[in-house]
Amino acid sequence: MRNPVFAMLGRNAGKIALVALLALPGLISVYDAVTKPADPNPNRKPLPPVPAGIAELLETPPLLDAWINDHFGYRLPLLQYNNRLRFKLFREFPTVQMAAGRHGRYFLSAHNTSMQPYQALTTVCSRATADQATVAHLNRLFRAFHGAGLDPKLLVVPSAPQVYPEDVPRFLESECGSEVNPIDDMIKSPRIERTAAAAMFYPLREMREIKKSALLFPKTWFHWTGDGLDQVARLSLTHFWQRPLDQAPALAQNRRIQRADVSHLFDGVLLESETIEPDLEKSGVKGCWGAACYPEIADIAAILRDVSRFDNPRAPQRRLLIVSDSFGSKVSAWYARYYARVEQFATNDVGRLSPAQLEAFKAYMYRERAGTDILFLYHDGGVLNNVLRFGTEPLLPAPLPKA
Repeated sequence: MRNPVFAMLGRNAGKIALVALLALPGLISVYDAVTKPADPNPNRKPLPPVPAGIAELLETPPLLDAWINDHFGYRLPLLQYNNRLRFKLFREFPTVQMAAGRHGRYFLSAHNTSMQPYQALTTVCSRATADQATVAHLNRLFRAFHGAGLDPKLLVVPSAPQVYPEDVPRFLESECGSEVNPIDDMIKSPRIERTAAAAMFYPLREMREIKKSALLFPKTWFHWTGDGLDQVARLSLTHFWQRPLDQAPALAQNRRIQRADVSHLFDGVLLESETIEPDLEKSGVKGCWGAACYPEIADIAAILRDVSRFDNPRAPQRRLLIVSDSFGSKVSAWYARYYARVEQFATNDVGRLSPAQLEAFKAYMYRERAGTDILFLYHDGGVLNNVLRFGTEPLLPAPLPKA
């Protein structure tokens, strides 16, 4: 006679297996919490303490839920598999910050997770305007530099949605492909002083032409990189300084497949593109990235982090100072074709400098004035979202002493 217990188990084998499968990650979570109390990841929620009273007991469920979300057994492999499945089936990302476009191109959709979907595209395409604080700062910036005897220029870089409007989601194509855009409106606005407007350049039409023959934005990248950056560098120099550039020998190039620069925003989905960068060694250019490039201001460079330096003995004996957002570090090497020295400093962390460090930093940047060109370089979203304003406000130079 068949054992009734075994018969019951046989009838419910599928249910038992499913419960065991679901329970296993939970058991692993508890085991890890007991055996590995010190979590090496400070961003993950800790296990809440045993409640000491009714009030703490009522506060425990959301804390426990957050801990489970961060420590569930096999959490990372499960998230990666889920993300890969969603991407393969629906071309969806697990974050509002990324969106699939058309023709194999992907876009940074929002600058942080609290933003609305497609915020990063609609901001630069047409729906944003430069606020009064930004306009006032730009007027003040150029007045301050001119008052200090310096003549900087501002290159505003069109971002991928503007340069490739045919690749954005279809419902945004006409908006991103329009000739009307927030940056040109700002430059033409009567709110901008004419001396400031004359020192700004937004090469949107030119870059839409350059893309036909050269790479400006890899299809899976937010930042720009490609041989088209050399053309933008030449364009900016002739526009701002009208200097002959034909004597500068072209830089050798290096093509390779790289992971997308936005890969840290999602787990489990592999996005890659071919990139084109200068081959500095073959070109005879000494390149350097990071704090070690500037031993003269080592403590400052260590805080700023996103800094670079290039020396080209074959180029004209001038220095180019690039003050930028993160777009600057990708183009600065291409400018080494035209300058004996290029120094690039991103301002994302300039607010962390002490007052004494700020003064030392400005003294270092604004040295060798007669032989230096100054280029501010920020992408259009950085201008409209106050990255430029907050990054450059602390860097205004002191006026020249009165005679």
